[in-house]
Amino acid sequence: MSTQINNRREFLKSMGFGAATFAGSNWLSANERTDRGWLVGYAETDITPKPGQCFMAGYGRERYAQDALSPLLCQVLAIKDNKGRIAVLVTADLLTFDRTIIEGVRHDVKQKHGIEPECVMFAASHTHWAPAVSMSGSFGCIGAPNVWYLGYLEETILSRIDDALKNLTSATIDYTSMDFRGVGCCRRLPVNGKIEWGPYSKGSFDGHTPILRVRRQQSPRQLLVVGHACHPTSSGRIDKWSPDYPGAMRDTLSEQMTDTKALFVQGCGGDAKIVHKDPDTGKLVFAADPKRAGEAGRKLAQAVISRLDKGQMTALTGAINCSLVAGQLSYGEPWPLDEIKHAAYKGPKKSYATWTARQYLSLPFERPNFRYDVQFWKFGRQLSIFGMEGEICSPWGPMLRGMAETEQAMVVGYANSTNAYIPDRRIVREGGYEGHTSHRVYFQPGPFTEKIDKEVKHIVMQTQKAAKPLPSVTG
Repeated sequence: MSTQINNRREFLKSMGFGAATFAGSNWLSANERTDRGWLVGYAETDITPKPGQCFMAGYGRERYAQDALSPLLCQVLAIKDNKGRIAVLVTADLLTFDRTIIEGVRHDVKQKHGIEPECVMFAASHTHWAPAVSMSGSFGCIGAPNVWYLGYLEETILSRIDDALKNLTSATIDYTSMDFRGVGCCRRLPVNGKIEWGPYSKGSFDGHTPILRVRRQQSPRQLLVVGHACHPTSSGRIDKWSPDYPGAMRDTLSEQMTDTKALFVQGCGGDAKIVHKDPDTGKLVFAADPKRAGEAGRKLAQAVISRLDKGQMTALTGAINCSLVAGQLSYGEPWPLDEIKHAAYKGPKKSYATWTARQYLSLPFERPNFRYDVQFWKFGRQLSIFGMEGEICSPWGPMLRGMAETEQAMVVGYANSTNAYIPDRRIVREGGYEGHTSHRVYFQPGPFTEKIDKEVKHIVMQTQKAAKPLPSVTG
């Protein structure tokens, strides 16, 4: 087999193809087809709204897209192990998934296919050029949803899950990761004892970039799930639909690798943004132009190709074990009601903060704790995947991977519902947007407390314990 591979590599080189094309090729030996026992299905669809159909999400200003720079995609990856267990990953170019959507889809998938809720994970790319779909966020800041589009979106997701389950085919699954810091950095800039927004290269940043590679017997023959922890906010003030840098990454991998489709998942990037050096000053600045977004995505893709070309991957074997646990996070001191009323009735009529305060007053916001779900997938003894809700911040990346009981681990941030930033204890103490003021945008009764590390870790440990045990190993 090794001789055949080397001959094939030399032939491709002689025809002018590089290692990237070889990495995308996908012939499986008979042993590979039977030993690992995976069946994998894939489906995708365009979810770009019609012109003027939806409010755009993010940025706290009125925006209605009439055009698209690039299509918004929903992609579905279905994985079946040799014991018949199925895990379904749904990715989409959305700012967030709403809890009502994911619970509705999970309910229908269980009714139709018998797949349990813990086996269906949703991952939003968090692009800020996507339609508003959140029922519980600030309509002034992240947009008011069109419920008819939500109905279309839910039906489309269900249809694509059906399609992915219909085209399950023999596959191998391999995993690797890299520490990539080539396009983004921390955005929490300390200034005179306070935290402001600005590029801060010395700040916390989770460069962990996981790559899950599927090679299968049906087109597309190669599927890549790539994660990176950085806000997709790099396209600037445009009123056009765009997947931002994750879309450019996907396109580049598909163009440069044979019969390949790429899916993107966010990591712990709630406190990170895409940056570049200003050509005039040499200083780091936030990217705010579609060209900069494209450059970042292509740079990430090239790093992925280089990593795959090294061939240092872990073959995933065994069975899939899934769990989903709902926990509680504590609130600190509640927001002063007089401050909210002042913002609601004294603030400018064109300010999103004014309408956020008014929406706040219209909601029943008094609740003792915050519901926080953690989802957990374990592939044999090789890989743990933590599905973490919310705009989870960079310190959580190494903390969560350090809690894994497997050889490798990755974190999918912005998983399932996104109803708050998830800071760590240090960020809560420092304050700033991620640690304090953002919780008003998400209509939380108050900020989280410095107990948050302990509380999140407790839920994670319970989630790992809840995963069905693996069969014992003999031999």
